[in-house]
Amino acid sequence: MENKAQQEANRYIETVMAQLTKQANTEQFEHIMKENIQTKKASAKDEQDYFDRLMLNITYFVENKAAWMSMMRDTFGKGLVPQTTAIQSEATAHQMRIRQAISEKMDDYTKLFHSQYKALKVTEEAIVYDYAYASVEHSLRFDFLIYLTLQKDINNIFLGDFEETLRIVDGYVAYYADQCVNQMELL
Repeated sequence: MENKAQQEANRYIETVMAQLTKQANTEQFEHIMKENIQTKKASAKDEQDYFDRLMLNITYFVENKAAWMSMMRDTFGKGLVPQTTAIQSEATAHQMRIRQAISEKMDDYTKLFHSQYKALKVTEEAIVYDYAYASVEHSLRFDFLIYLTLQKDINNIFLGDFEETLRIVDGYVAYYADQCVNQMELL
């Protein structure tokens, strides 16, 4: 019985994510990404500083994923449907705390990044892809959360095991982010 319920929840997630992403404008995402990348590159002192700026943004997106997971568990994981305004307020509060925390640890992060650049022989192409991927994932996560709250049949999200449902949502976010970024010409 639970397996059938989980399958229904998975189909529901697939349908909602497909509806959300069919509205996405990859060309617009690409344009925004290129502008952001060029701004970071133009304002950087050198290549290492440019890479640092992209990596700090990636760190920000990774931390936001943890905040999103927490928001999902604290609402849907407890059988609650949050209001859109509550999601937006909480996301903004998390983002401000994350920015502050990253700012306070910036020297530690950049030291770590510098050792990775050398050890992994990091290229601009690799960092730009990771930056774009993390950025699109971030947008999709929060757009999905808000879009989900607007669905009349939202109770389908409560079918099955919530942790499995959350894993499926995250998998679709990764899939669609990859599809989107792979269509972009960023350099």
